[in-house]
Amino acid sequence: MTGIFLQTPAYQQLILSKVCQELYNDTICENIQQNQHHLKSIQSKGSYLILIYIAIMSLLSIIPALILGTCSDVGSRKPGMALPCIFSIAAGGLLIVVDYLKTMNVYWTFGAAALIGISGGHVAMFLSVFSYLADVTKNSNRTLRMGIAESMIFIGGMLGFFLGGNLMQYSTFTVIFGIFCGCNLIATIFVIFWLQESTQNNDDQSLYQECHCNENQEVTQETSVSIYIKRAFQSIFRHREAQNRLKIHLILICIFLINLCNVGEQSIMLMYLSYPPRLFSNQMYGWFTSSKMLISGLCLLCSFHCLLTHVEETTLAKIGILMRAASFLLLAFSTTKWMVFLSSIINAPSGYTMAVLRSLSSKIAHPSEQGAMFSFLASVETICLLVGAALFNGLYPETLSTFPGICFIIMATFQIITLVLTQWISEIPTAHPMVLINEE
Repeated sequence: MTGIFLQTPAYQQLILSKVCQELYNDTICENIQQNQHHLKSIQSKGSYLILIYIAIMSLLSIIPALILGTCSDVGSRKPGMALPCIFSIAAGGLLIVVDYLKTMNVYWTFGAAALIGISGGHVAMFLSVFSYLADVTKNSNRTLRMGIAESMIFIGGMLGFFLGGNLMQYSTFTVIFGIFCGCNLIATIFVIFWLQESTQNNDDQSLYQECHCNENQEVTQETSVSIYIKRAFQSIFRHREAQNRLKIHLILICIFLINLCNVGEQSIMLMYLSYPPRLFSNQMYGWFTSSKMLISGLCLLCSFHCLLTHVEETTLAKIGILMRAASFLLLAFSTTKWMVFLSSIINAPSGYTMAVLRSLSSKIAHPSEQGAMFSFLASVETICLLVGAALFNGLYPETLSTFPGICFIIMATFQIITLVLTQWISEIPTAHPMVLINEE
């Protein structure tokens, strides 16, 4: 996660830098924040190029994510963790070359997006990690374990944004993308040589497959792409006990709306904070994003376990949603740096929501379909990359001359919709999968 969050603002800044070099001379680019007219032109074009980058990465990663997740149910969870890291190393190397060779234009960065996309990207890694957790945890402590894993996203994000902001201020893109490659290399070595294979309950899995043999009779030894995709869709849309199918559909919509806001926030935050009247430098942006991630991670890591013993998990999810909506509204109307930093404190409990939703969905799915289900959820997150970037990167340039904060008001609205759906989810009891045992 450190590498992912280190790379995100860096590639955006690289795109903006390349755009400036194409439109203006070096003198203007070195003092671009002093010229609002030129800054607006760069951000307008750069916003659309960032959108294309995200679109390439997201569209190419949908099918690989589905395949990796479904395959992991009958094989190893490791490929879904290792492959994105390996291809990210290649992508980081390409971005270093693009920065080093001034003759290479901004469109070469799209090659890095393609390399990350064909490996499934970070969503393939997420689905593999959370499927692995579902394998090695019990229902009684799964929400806590998911919360700890979710907190690592924030801790890694803190380190990534902190390093990224300071390195962009005092160093070069070559150093940043070099560290990005190093992080992925370490992760690859850990997964391949250190991480043990997860063990599923084979007895329960056999009983489950016997009980649902009619639903899965089409799944043969054939290993075509269509079979894997079909299994991923079946894990979401097949008939389930009681109202479990409705519940997982509502969870799916909530995850879509939450990630839509995540993508939108990451896509425009750097441009929004560097635009007047906030005028954040790269270093200040790094301080803000890293402190925001640290506060959220510590809140999730330190308070989640204690609160779970006294408060319903869905109530915690709703608290996280409300606080996130409030932080978006404050960001929308922020005019000073202290208001921006205050929004990161208000946002602290937001990590509760995804931890609870992931746990609820894994409890509904059987161990033999954890990978398939998480691969579908991951594909939805991938689609969010495209939809969120298209929505907010397309809208943001149009609001520069009026009210740029409108994007964050829309995000807050999405959070309110998510709150309503989460309340609905909390009123639906979870029915455990039925297993029939034939007595001889």
